[in-house]
Amino acid sequence: MSRAASVSRDSLNIDVYHQGVFSPNPLVYFHPDKVPVMGLDVLDAGFDDDDNQISIYIDDHHEPLLDWIEEEKAEEWDSGTETYEDDVDSVLSDDLSVDHEADDEDIQWPEVVDPFLSQKNLIPQRGIEEEAGGKVKKHPIHDPNQKWDTMMPELGMKFSDRDELKHMLTNYAVSKGYSLWYEKNEAKALLVRCSKNEKGKPSCPFRLWASPMNKENSFQIKSLIDKHNCARQQKLGCLVTYKWIGKMLIPDILERPKFSYRKMAEVVRKDYGLKVSLGQCRNAKYFALDEISGNLVSHYEKLWNYGAELLRVNPGSTVLIETNHTPDATHYFKRMYICLKSIKDGWIEGCRRVIGVDGCFLKGICRGELLTAVGRDANNQMYPLAWAVVPVENKETWMWFIDLLLEDIEMGDGRGLTIISDQHKGLMEAVKERAPSCEHRNCARHIYANFKKKGFTGVEFRRLFWSAAKATTDSNFRSYMREIRTMSTEAYEHLIERDPNTWCRAFFEPQTCCDAVENGISESFNAAIVEARKKPIITMLEEIRLYVMERMYNQKIKGHKWDMEICPSIKKRIEKMKEEQRYWDVIPSGEEEYEVKLAHEVYVVHLESKTCGCRAWQLSGIPCVHAIAAILYLNGNAEDYVAVWFKTSMFGSCYRYPVKPINGANMWPDVLFDPILPPRRRRMPGRPKVNRMKCPTENEGKHKINKTGMSISRCSNCHQEGHNKRRCPLLKEANKATVSEGDVEEGISEGDVEEGISQDGISEDGVNEDRINEDGVSEVGIGEEEAVEEGDIEDHQEDEIEQQEDEIDHQENHHHQHQPVFFQHFVANKRRLPSERITKLKLRKKVVTKDGSGESTEHPVTIN
Repeated sequence: MSRAASVSRDSLNIDVYHQGVFSPNPLVYFHPDKVPVMGLDVLDAGFDDDDNQISIYIDDHHEPLLDWIEEEKAEEWDSGTETYEDDVDSVLSDDLSVDHEADDEDIQWPEVVDPFLSQKNLIPQRGIEEEAGGKVKKHPIHDPNQKWDTMMPELGMKFSDRDELKHMLTNYAVSKGYSLWYEKNEAKALLVRCSKNEKGKPSCPFRLWASPMNKENSFQIKSLIDKHNCARQQKLGCLVTYKWIGKMLIPDILERPKFSYRKMAEVVRKDYGLKVSLGQCRNAKYFALDEISGNLVSHYEKLWNYGAELLRVNPGSTVLIETNHTPDATHYFKRMYICLKSIKDGWIEGCRRVIGVDGCFLKGICRGELLTAVGRDANNQMYPLAWAVVPVENKETWMWFIDLLLEDIEMGDGRGLTIISDQHKGLMEAVKERAPSCEHRNCARHIYANFKKKGFTGVEFRRLFWSAAKATTDSNFRSYMREIRTMSTEAYEHLIERDPNTWCRAFFEPQTCCDAVENGISESFNAAIVEARKKPIITMLEEIRLYVMERMYNQKIKGHKWDMEICPSIKKRIEKMKEEQRYWDVIPSGEEEYEVKLAHEVYVVHLESKTCGCRAWQLSGIPCVHAIAAILYLNGNAEDYVAVWFKTSMFGSCYRYPVKPINGANMWPDVLFDPILPPRRRRMPGRPKVNRMKCPTENEGKHKINKTGMSISRCSNCHQEGHNKRRCPLLKEANKATVSEGDVEEGISEGDVEEGISQDGISEDGVNEDRINEDGVSEVGIGEEEAVEEGDIEDHQEDEIEQQEDEIDHQENHHHQHQPVFFQHFVANKRRLPSERITKLKLRKKVVTKDGSGESTEHPVTIN
């Protein structure tokens, strides 16, 4: 707003109001021969004029107003620096007509009416600053990266938006303990007070007013009274929101994804001196995870772009994304497969034809399975080959995964390939159908875990099982199995049913140079990415890719440092066997043939064909102890007889091709496909599980010992280990049968008579099996309510009912003789199912009385 007022006969003052601050601005206005000068920049007065200029009139001497300003202010600028307020006052309030000489004649001031005097004008600051060459102090700009407990509000401070200002105020209040609250909290206005009295009025002089700036897209503190007379508080009410807690605890949640809500509350209390609820901590954790990993919907929408970026930087890779389509053209994520070009080329050139496949659960918000294929490099270490995200692990998903994998590694129907896996039924069937010519091995550790679950425990069973699994000849295998059969015929039959061809070395094919009986290589990879499996899909896939990329680089650098012909792990194995070979006697027999014996053990070694009678050399590709004894007998070098797969040159071939890095998400190519939504989540009963239920025989973890050698729960009913009485399978079966008996008995004893019931229709348990539903609840009488009312009940039916009751009692007594003593008490306290209660209520509505209270059997008494 501008206001004009006459001050003297030859000048006119214009008082300018700028954003609530009054500044006198005397501009000289001469009457005769006015010459307009357009676009004159004086100062940033903050006016809302679209033209951003003010029209100024000067006298007929045509002396520019800017020259006057420069002459008048030159000495003041040179004399020293001034504050921003002093600069503005000096520029706006200097009388520019003091040294101006007027004409000799008298100048009469007429009544002046000019449009520009009543207009709102915006005079930019840049003009005078550039012309005068002075330095004007700027308002401070908030630094969001500043340490939280050093943030302080300042008058004129600018913020990118209102949320940034509110976050700063929360940090300020928490660090000082001030109970700030919002008296006005709107999109274009923010009024902040401190403390309240009993009437809800401010009880502290602190006051902050902020609003958006007109020229800039910023939020600025326009008024501030930074004085307090209140006490420090530990509960700041609505000022400390779950979003603030989540932002402050993001580093902690990144380090500890399993950060509990109680632990979060303790950290907030210790580090910030605040008391927060568990509900706030829960919402804060969800908010922090969203901030870290991004919104789930937008996360899945970027899958197309992520796949395109992988193919752009790694041409020749296989990245396949499949979706489920709905009638309304909505796409839900189904599965995704990744096999990078550099990885599969390294496997083809430098790895043995052995692959371990396994599936593991995803532990993030969207559940599913991660299928992995892991090879073995020349140093006998894991070599991640391919991975895929699928909704569930079954035959169909494994067939899909194996088809893509065989195509990538160029193995056709699997001839010459060895696959090692667990005993997952769907996987075993998929391998038979998609890779019928491959050798499929089952992990011996999983077989032994099931072996122990059957009750075949103890040191001797353990020794004999692993001796049989690692036996390299058929005769040794049969010898150990005979010992197992001597101890337990059931144990022997259990192992034979598991097909020893899949878990015993004696029946493995020797062409792959791998004698592994376990799939520990896949378990190692799953353990390495366990934290990544807790995150959303793109974040998880990126962490896997980064892990593989970094591992490929580190392994390549490691291989360049090796000054040896064979890899270190193989050399270590040979050095150990060199110590053992001293006890073996070598007897030469012709060229390259030797007889090596120790006591009653005798093996024939042929160095030229690289074979030994024990078959260990053929299976592993590494000379066995007998072969090393023969080699050293000739003063030879055992490393020269190692298979080429274990040479350092092959190790270099594995890691020759690096995984290429990719750009950030903002630089991924845009794919014009329909957006992908997260998979539809089916909520399972019970509390979501994060950790897999481990077998007692598994190795110890970092923070918890296993149950080997410790007491395991034993059922007091069947006296078997692994469960208690509450979950006893025998008790459940007996309980189900007895509950059904009780239903029929109670219904009959109370006079529930139904047509068609005969003694022949009662099963061995005293229950008509045709009338029992899947839950074991009798449904007799529900559908025949009208038949009981309208049908005729004959006298001989009462005799039939009594016979049935006698038979049920007899069978029940006979049945209870074989049940545990506590069974009757357990049944008496059993809670009935809702359907059972409804059934009995309906049955009890109609009763045929025998005490004379009813008129006759044809007209029964009805109890409502």
